[in-house]
Amino acid sequence: MRQISRLMLGLSALAFAGAFSASGPARAQSEAPKPKAEESAEPKREENKETKREEKTEKRDDKTDMRGEQKPKAARGDTSAEKSAEKSAEKKNRADNGVYMRKLGQLIRARSPGATQLGEGNAIVRFRLGASGAPNSVTVVSASTPRHGQLARSIVSGLRAPPPPGGSYDGVQSFRFH
Repeated sequence: MRQISRLMLGLSALAFAGAFSASGPARAQSEAPKPKAEESAEPKREENKETKREEKTEKRDDKTDMRGEQKPKAARGDTSAEKSAEKSAEKKNRADNGVYMRKLGQLIRARSPGATQLGEGNAIVRFRLGASGAPNSVTVVSASTPRHGQLARSIVSGLRAPPPPGGSYDGVQSFRFH
C-alpha cells in the first residue's frame, strides 16, 4: 500500500509539475493569434460597419432624390435672397392693394346717399374694375328689395376709380341703407 501511495504521490507530483509547467504554454496559447474562425468574425463586423455606413449614405441619397436635386450652399444663399425679394414685393403689393381699397371705399361712400326714400335695407354687389378703373361688370349678389339692389348697382356702375394695381380689381361691396 505504501508503494501505491508513493506511486500516487509521484504521479500526482508529476501531474502537478506538468500542469505547472504547462501553464506557461497555456498562457502563450491564450495570447497567441486567434484561430481563423475568430479572425473571420472580426472583419465581418468591420464589413457590417461599412455596409451600415453605405446604407445610411444610400438612404440620404434616396431622400435627396425624393426632394429633387439639392442646390449648392452658394445657390441656397441666392434662393434666400430671392425669397426675401419676393416677400418684400408681396408686402408692397399688399400695401398698394390696401391703399387702393381705402381710396375705393372713399369714392363709394362719396357716391352713396346719406338717406333714401326706399326705407331701411341692404344690398351686396360684386364688381370688377378694368385697367382704366371703370367697372366692367356689376352684379347684385343679394338685396333686401329689388330697388335696394338697383340703387347699389347704380352707385358702383357710375364709379370712376384710379387704375388698380395689377391691371384689374375684383371686389364685393355691401350697402346698408337708412
